[in-house]
Amino acid sequence: MVEPSKLSENSLLLAIRGLLPALNEQEQKVGQYVLDHPDEVIHLPMNDLAQRCAVGDTTVFRFCRKVQTDGYQDFKIRLALELTPGRLATYAMTFPGEGVIEAARKVITADIKALDDTLSVLDFAALERAADALLAARRVDIYGSGGGAIAALELQYKLMRVGVRAVPHTDAETQLISAALLSPIDLAVAISHSGESQDLLHALKVAKETGARTVAITNHPASPLAVLADISLRTAAQEALAHGYPLGARVAQVGLIDMLYTCMALKRQTEVEHSQARIAAALHGRQG
Repeated sequence: MVEPSKLSENSLLLAIRGLLPALNEQEQKVGQYVLDHPDEVIHLPMNDLAQRCAVGDTTVFRFCRKVQTDGYQDFKIRLALELTPGRLATYAMTFPGEGVIEAARKVITADIKALDDTLSVLDFAALERAADALLAARRVDIYGSGGGAIAALELQYKLMRVGVRAVPHTDAETQLISAALLSPIDLAVAISHSGESQDLLHALKVAKETGARTVAITNHPASPLAVLADISLRTAAQEALAHGYPLGARVAQVGLIDMLYTCMALKRQTEVEHSQARIAAALHGRQG
């Protein structure tokens, strides 16, 4: 199980973004202010930051400790280092009236940033444990809804290509039915950007009660879903919304799934090569 306190060692801003939903209301004010005004915060005394956030100095100090810094001065030093050219984890937003070319460039830049940020926070040991668990399972049931349903289908497709039987479930009722029928030799995967979907959380709890192993893919390492799962894999897409949707969220999930697929393919290289040859022959025969 992933500990809520296990945050990115590479990026303080990514760590804050991932932890934000798990903070209390007062601490969230501090975290959001830092994300919105990082260049300003590095020059502020602690009491000035507290006043801007309408919280007490103690809340600011507690926030600093929760993001694993040794206090406010250490927090500002780490933040300042992160704001050096080329290191700031920001995404360019599109605005009304922009041309198609500029909007397209910003979208691709955001997608690339989401992938790069995900790689920077990825727990590679957890990735390998997840790959081993998927390969060892008798069956894999995948739970996702909304945007997570797309990632669930992608994961099923990739698992099929490495010889793992998997079924995606995208509505609450079938997720619960599936979870109730799992066994200790099976695996459940839940995919949720927020990690707070109550339907997915319920299904994963039921799966754990059957003894099945569980994996979560989420953007927030301290979310209820991440904490519940035996193995948690984190993406790092921006929380800012583009037309009501988190920037790069689905790209980050698919990128993580591709990493899982590659890891599994390396572990089953001979078998996968044979499978790919059979798939290619079958597809060629269909085209003929």
